[in-house]
Amino acid sequence: MSTETQIANLVQASNNLTNAVNGKIDAIDARMNQARAEFDQFRALKDVVGAIGEPGTLLMSVFQGMIWGTGAPYDVGAAGGLVATDLGSSLNVYAHFKLPFSINTDDQMFWLNIRGYSYGSSLVLDETFAGYVYSPQRAVINQSCFGKFEPAIYADTAGNAICRIKIPNVYVTSLRIDTMQIGHYHSISVGELKSKLSLSPTVVF
Repeated sequence: MSTETQIANLVQASNNLTNAVNGKIDAIDARMNQARAEFDQFRALKDVVGAIGEPGTLLMSVFQGMIWGTGAPYDVGAAGGLVATDLGSSLNVYAHFKLPFSINTDDQMFWLNIRGYSYGSSLVLDETFAGYVYSPQRAVINQSCFGKFEPAIYADTAGNAICRIKIPNVYVTSLRIDTMQIGHYHSISVGELKSKLSLSPTVVF
């Protein structure tokens, strides 16, 4: 067998090996994507109380987070869905939670409950919000809030529906948010709530 033939065979064998490896990589990537989707589905459903899609079903812990501080007299720090923000003060801080609904385009009822403990405030968090994001009126109508942390619902100038609480002292404040399926409207799932911390009672997302 000539040297040229041997080299050609080696090149062909190398190409075959490369193709086989690339095929395996593609298969591994596809399985990883499937595994991620399966985990996301598991995560979304593992904390469900009730029947999926049925009115009154609770989706637990769709949002979780903790705030160490937002400035003087404490260091800045946060975890989970809450973003570390230096406000220059850790007192009288507003936590804003953007719902996945817009008053400009959506017709959606919602219910959510924020529970936790604000160590710095020496208070238990248990705030409940309900309302109807109603695009014909460009507003959140028939809204109701309950709790000790001045809960409120508003829409920002971009049309986002937002729930807000005011925390007297954010030092080591931990919280979770549960949501409920209201009628046959879209339920709020894991990853759909976004947060901002500020010293202002309103923000724009």
